Parts: sequence; C-alpha cells; structure tokens
Amino acid sequence: MIMIRKLFPFIILLCFSSVCAQISNAYYSVGEEAYKGGAEKMYQDIHDVMTRKNLQKCPKNEYFYVKLRIDRTGKPGLIQDKRTKEFMQKSPCAYDYVIKTLGELHDWIPSKNVTLSDGTLYEFPFFPNDLVGDNYKKDYNAKEQTEKASYEGGTDAFRKELAYLIGEYLADLYKPEGVFELSFTVNENGRASDFDIFPKSPSSEQFVKDINTITKRMKDKWTPAKFRGQNISSRNVIKIRFRND
Repeated sequence: MIMIRKLFPFIILLCFSSVCAQISNAYYSVGEEAYKGGAEKMYQDIHDVMTRKNLQKCPKNEYFYVKLRIDRTGKPGLIQDKRTKEFMQKSPCAYDYVIKTLGELHDWIPSKNVTLSDGTLYEFPFFPNDLVGDNYKKDYNAKEQTEKASYEGGTDAFRKELAYLIGEYLADLYKPEGVFELSFTVNENGRASDFDIFPKSPSSEQFVKDINTITKRMKDKWTPAKFRGQNISSRNVIKIRFRND
C-alpha cells in the first residue's frame, strides 16, 4: 500500500486521436496480454495485413517504437508525442506501415484495470522489413529476440539508488510498504522514463509522477536494449520492496 501525506492536483495531459481528456499513463500489469494470442500473434497479424495490402520492403531497415493506448473497448490509439514525431522523420516508411496495419488489427484486449475515462499503454518494437513476405518467420517476436537493457552495477544497484532517492526526496510525502513491480521504458540513449507501479493504490498516479521526476537525478545511465546490435527502446520490470522501519 502507498500512503500519501500530501495531495497534489491531477495532471491534464494531451491524449491521442486529437481528443483532449484527463488521462493517466498506466501500463498493462505483468502477465496481462494486450493482444489475443500474445505478441507472436500480433506480429503474425501485422504480417498478414502487410501481405494482403501488398506492402513491400522499406528502402532501409527502419525501426519504429510503437506506443499505443488501448481504451476500454479494445480500440488502439497511437500516442502522438515528441518521440513519435522524431520517429516519423527518421523512419517514415515504418511509420507509414504502422498507420496502414494497426487499424486492421481487432484482437486488442482492454486491461482489467482500465477505467471509463482512460486507457492502458502498450509498447513494442516494429521492424517492418522483418514482417514482409518471406522475411517473416513463424512465432516471430522482436521482444523475445532483444538483448535486455542493463544498469551499471546490475538491477540491485538500480534498486538501491532508487530507494535512496525516494527516501531523500519523497519520504515526507509517501510511505510505501510491501513488494511492488516497477515498470519503465529505457530508450535508445539509455534514459529511463514512463515509470508505472503495481499494485495500484489511490495515490499511485502522483507517486509514479514523482518517481519519474527524481529518477532524472540518477548518476548512472542504463545500457539500452539491443536488437541485432541496434539500440532500441524496451519496457522493463523489476520488483522492489519498501519498508517503513
């Protein structure tokens, strides 16, 4: 449970699909599937759509890190943030194929934790040339073939540094106690962001926001995940125990 000693206003965020609403940046919890049949079936269905539309290989081996918000009806929306705009510029073909294929997928699964006012975030790496024609291999899953991100000194060093920062800057605001699963994205430059925590509590959203702020003070950076030697973004999960001694 996370107890909070001081209340803060909720943050108003810009959401996808040109619609404005008050939303949270909650991710699927560990073990939850965002797509029926898992990532392998999702990639297979993308391949099938690309084949049906006769999409050809991109001129270059482009990469796009897809970030979706799945609403309570199972409808996906592509997050149009700064990073998406950067990918649009450096990987225009991959972005074009994301737009042409994802709208054709209909087996998205709403999170059990989704509310009426928001959706749940899901991310995955997209290499379009891997899914074109004979390039596609059965049971393909870019996530499973990715070398995981690592932190200098290992995960224990990251836990220790995080616990120190929470104690130093947030101890007067929150009193988390118990074992939590902390998920976060490490981008191509080794920067950790977009933290989320499970299980949830009424104060989780603000606690996560403050974690995103204090982790910018970390001295060491992550070594990003790699796919065939190329740095890519990845979603990571660690367990962390909080005690109030």
